[in-house]
Amino acid sequence: MVPPSLLADLLVTVLRVDWETKAEILGLPDVDERTAKVKQVLQGLNPGVAPTGNNQERSVIARPNARKPTKQTPNPPISPGSGQSEDLQPLHRLLSERQEELSNAAKQAVTRELGRLTNIPPQSAEYSLVRTYVELLLNLPWKKVSEVDDNLDLEEARRRLEAEHEGLEAVKRRVVEYLAVYRLKKQLFLEDLEKNKKIPQEAPMDDETASDLIELIPDQDRRDALRSRPEEGVDEVPDNVYRDKGPILLLVGPPGVGKTSIARSLAESMGRKFHRISLGGVRDEAEIRGHRRTYVGALPGLLVQALRKVKVSNPLILLDELDKVGTSSYHGDPSAALLETLDPAQNWAFHDHYLGDVPIDLSQVLFVATANTLDTISAPLLDRCEVIECSGYVTDEKMAIAKRFLLPKQIKENGLNVDQVKVDDGALLRVITDYTREAGVRSLERELGKLCRSKAVEYSALRQNRAAEFDPLIRDADIERILGIARYDQDWREETYRPGVVTGMSYQGSGMGGILLIETILVPGGKGRLVMTGNLGEVISESAELALTLVKSRAVALNLVQKVDDDPLKGMDVHLHLPAGAVKKDGPSAGLGMVLAFVSLLSGRSMPATTSVTGEVTLRGRVTPVGGIKEKVLGAHRAGITRIIMPTRNRKDVEADLPDSVRNEIRFVYVSTIDEALEEVWGHDLWRAGGPKTEARL
Repeated sequence: MVPPSLLADLLVTVLRVDWETKAEILGLPDVDERTAKVKQVLQGLNPGVAPTGNNQERSVIARPNARKPTKQTPNPPISPGSGQSEDLQPLHRLLSERQEELSNAAKQAVTRELGRLTNIPPQSAEYSLVRTYVELLLNLPWKKVSEVDDNLDLEEARRRLEAEHEGLEAVKRRVVEYLAVYRLKKQLFLEDLEKNKKIPQEAPMDDETASDLIELIPDQDRRDALRSRPEEGVDEVPDNVYRDKGPILLLVGPPGVGKTSIARSLAESMGRKFHRISLGGVRDEAEIRGHRRTYVGALPGLLVQALRKVKVSNPLILLDELDKVGTSSYHGDPSAALLETLDPAQNWAFHDHYLGDVPIDLSQVLFVATANTLDTISAPLLDRCEVIECSGYVTDEKMAIAKRFLLPKQIKENGLNVDQVKVDDGALLRVITDYTREAGVRSLERELGKLCRSKAVEYSALRQNRAAEFDPLIRDADIERILGIARYDQDWREETYRPGVVTGMSYQGSGMGGILLIETILVPGGKGRLVMTGNLGEVISESAELALTLVKSRAVALNLVQKVDDDPLKGMDVHLHLPAGAVKKDGPSAGLGMVLAFVSLLSGRSMPATTSVTGEVTLRGRVTPVGGIKEKVLGAHRAGITRIIMPTRNRKDVEADLPDSVRNEIRFVYVSTIDEALEEVWGHDLWRAGGPKTEARL
């Protein structure tokens, strides 16, 4: 058994008393006096522990922080004066200040966790976890919203979009439409809410009448009704707050065309705070829903962190790079976790794993997403979005953007004044065409930065003694000296074509397009085979075989042979080649161009060099629509093409997406069959007497 004197000395070293008291007790030479002093200190720390009878030693070794046996209360009061009480006072004060702003579930959770904190030693690891959780609940904007102007000025929004963005007319028009619909729907909601307030409410039913009615309900129905009641503390959807249930806007386009800037302008027009969440490379579902608090280093999801940062519950949140969200894995599927987030019927009670059983309302958040392509977005997620195409800029638009935005920005960032750097139109056009090859303007901005830095070096060298010699103008002849040799050769049509060569059109990715030569020759000594080169994919190879079959089936009508049984390729092979063999080529849009190339080769008629074609063909000679019309036409326009033959069903793409400056310089010919295309190129005298056959004999 441990002697009382030794036990008393050990207790002194662990008691929460000041150093002077410990020194005074340990300095007493008498053992009984030292033991009595320790008992006195223990009784002062815990009045509920008192030595009685033969249990004096047992009372002495009682826990120093043992609580007096009192009646349990939901929120035990914190004894004033203790260090733990002072540590929790800011949380209690914040709770009292934000009582009206917290949701019912949040208030219950905060009250419960604060009660737990009073019983947890501050040195415990659980103490810091619970405290962090309480601080997060108190700092979230449960009911706090930013003041949104109910009377949105559409003209002001339109002027803001025009001032901050060049081009993108369809996108700006759709944004203004969205704002107009939002304003009308909110005004209608407020009017209905005001009418409902004026309708007299029925008097509440007294308890006696309610009891009589309840007795009339069958037992099973009564149990089902009680089971379906909402849980206590869980907020229901308030009916006096407007929640926009419109579509989620998804801006799709190549990099650098202004998708993020459009979303920021939309937030400013609506008076909402703006927050951007980058989803590129997110592969863990916990990044969206948060980690459970049982894990070490657990954090809330990106959406809850965004609300804590903006401090309002109705911001505009931009989900950037939605197409680059990781696919399903053993970490979960982040795109599936976004389904609840973007569904207006569910996101009023979004459950973050870190918050536990406390739902948070996301229904007042306006979500806008961006993507570079739709191919990698899951179908259920895409179904919740309204896709708005953001196509690339034409050369004229890039010129205007460079003059209005990019060049002044780079001049300022490089420490110069506007008067110290001037770029003439010829030099600017050469930078756009010879040194950048993109749909957006990011590379163009970098090249303009190089021009500004070269002038900054020149001005720094001359400003001391020869400032008058400084020339701020950058001319076309200076571009190669500053930026080096041109990186890109501009696509340009050839002046003349021999038979068998046709100008097609291609979509080159990232919002870029251009022309694509289709070359064919006859190889003597063959057996009618088709040889294809140029790094062709499976689809484009099938299009070439189909095109040759169509030409053979019309050989008599096209006056290529005299009899139906004659083979136009007797003793010959056909070699088809698409230049730029290092570039992979695929797709059906070159079908019409291949038909014209084979007819040109076998008939000896040349194709006009200023004419370009695109379109898919069927086995019956129909010309069906293709994609990427805007990019293809813009590329052909840069190459000097003046006439384009395309499917009739692509007319809407030309009229909706192309600027007037391009449409006025190109003549568009719309065809539904290959016969119409052949007559447009070579006239009606191409056919044998009797005219063309509308469909091949199958």
